Amino acid sequence: MKLAFPVLSSLILLYSVDGQLKHNLDDPVVLQETLNLAVTCLEEREMPSGEYLLFEPKQYRPFSGWRKQCRKNGQVRTLEKYKDGKAHGPYIYWWENGKKAQQKNNREGRAHGDWTSWYENGQKQLQQTVRFGKIEGAASRWYKNGVKKDDLFYADGKIVSVVVWKPNGVKCTVTNLQDGNGTWVRYKEDGTEDWRSIYRDGLYLLE
Repeated sequence: MKLAFPVLSSLILLYSVDGQLKHNLDDPVVLQETLNLAVTCLEEREMPSGEYLLFEPKQYRPFSGWRKQCRKNGQVRTLEKYKDGKAHGPYIYWWENGKKAQQKNNREGRAHGDWTSWYENGQKQLQQTVRFGKIEGAASRWYKNGVKKDDLFYADGKIVSVVVWKPNGVKCTVTNLQDGNGTWVRYKEDGTEDWRSIYRDGLYLLE
């Protein structure tokens, strides 16, 4: 007996960590279909509550769908999902060379979920998790040459601990930040010190 299976369309869907259905934008076909559906023009309006929502021109219902922004040459720069007038879902930003510069998720107008950034050469720059606009948990950054820059840990948007490396891979012995207290040194790509700061209870102290 032969079994008949329905043909799957090119629109591949996955479930996000919060159980919401989402597009697999890493699939080139899905990405192109999404870009074809995306609008380019939205306008911001103030609501009686004081919050601002986005609408399509001459429409009276807050916008839900995809929006893309393009450079002057027509190249797509950003793609973002909206729901009820607020950023809600994936956001992608591309460098002019076509490589991804940033990819994150939003929920009800605030960053929420995984957040990754890349340098123009394709090297990963940042990996972190954000919960309703605040960095939460482990985060890492890299230099352009691929060497780890720092490992960080956040709680409720406040820094808890940091380990720093120089661009040559040598661990920074000056940085000493634990339990939200201590010194954090940053380095430039050439290995010279960029700046240092002092934290208390997870917050930056103004000198």
